Amino acid sequence: MNGPEPAFGRAHWRLAAWTVSLMAALALCLSGCNASAPGITHSTPAPAALQAKADCLATTYWNEPLMTAPAAVADKMGSVPQDFVPEDVVTCSPGPRIFRQVSTEPAWASILEQHYSGNYSPLLAALAQQSDRQGGGSCLSVGETIPDLWLVDVAGRAVHIQWPRDSCGLTKPGVRQALAALKPTSSKSIDFRPADAVVPVTPPPARILAGANCLTTAHWYEDNGLADPSAKDMGGIPEGFQPVSVVECTAFGDNVTDARGTWRTITQKRLSGDLVPLVKFLHTPSDKAVGKLVCEASLEITPDLWLLDATGRAIHVKWPLTACHKSQPGIKEALAQLHVVETTVLKAVLQPVPGAKVAPAATPAPTVSAP
Repeated sequence: MNGPEPAFGRAHWRLAAWTVSLMAALALCLSGCNASAPGITHSTPAPAALQAKADCLATTYWNEPLMTAPAAVADKMGSVPQDFVPEDVVTCSPGPRIFRQVSTEPAWASILEQHYSGNYSPLLAALAQQSDRQGGGSCLSVGETIPDLWLVDVAGRAVHIQWPRDSCGLTKPGVRQALAALKPTSSKSIDFRPADAVVPVTPPPARILAGANCLTTAHWYEDNGLADPSAKDMGGIPEGFQPVSVVECTAFGDNVTDARGTWRTITQKRLSGDLVPLVKFLHTPSDKAVGKLVCEASLEITPDLWLLDATGRAIHVKWPLTACHKSQPGIKEALAQLHVVETTVLKAVLQPVPGAKVAPAATPAPTVSAP
């Protein structure tokens, strides 16, 4: 490690350049239509092309800020083909994204792919609705996030479906209602990383220590958040190290007051369970930007993580981070699947006693001489 680094557990305030939101790719539509406006017509798009499989990377969201599908994607989208029988329904929803300053293509992006099962008849009926178009009238400017929608047949072939729209361009409510009635069966996060935008970085192995020590986290409160002394020992999982449990150290909890005074605290949790998913995600390299990126200005608190082996030895693990220094998807979800065995609130830093308030000295009344 070259010089002090921020500890991987403190709050990250990355006040980067303000950006388009990475959490929602908004399809800019119009709403608030005048229902009585003349000239409303109805149409159904041509049937969608039959494709080899559903592909969430064939998304309508890449070419922000225009919010329209690239031609290679749009040309294959359409209505449900006649006699197409779905055996699976897939939605592709945009997640966090990082953009280059000179391009509308993301430098890093995540898409949530979700699969659904159940009675597809209401969904097919909703998708069979015609779209509306009006020649006049007025609409209000409104944003709407529209997931990509795929239907998959028993052979795995898929069609990329256009949502029916009202005369102001918003999706008709029937499709969302039908999707909400289905049962989610699986989901996964898909990452998109162009090779010329970010490069992978793997930290050196962490030093194996005698045990976990959440109190090193106490230094997060000092020196404007510079790295605590244990930062020099942090790193990746060493080859051959077999973790059997996890210690999670989270700062910025409630203060505790005792006879000595008020303490800032660290919550220490010991976790157990199937560590395979967590270890897999912790082996993921971090991303380093090639050139300047536009990052979302947001706050993230990530706990310090220690992995312990069967003998009690411990390593202080670095979180894999995005190019904007946020945690990569998967780690927090894997931690949430573990069981909390023990929780301890540690008194970390004793706060200074506030000084007594001193009332300002009274100002003497002015002396007035009699005439």
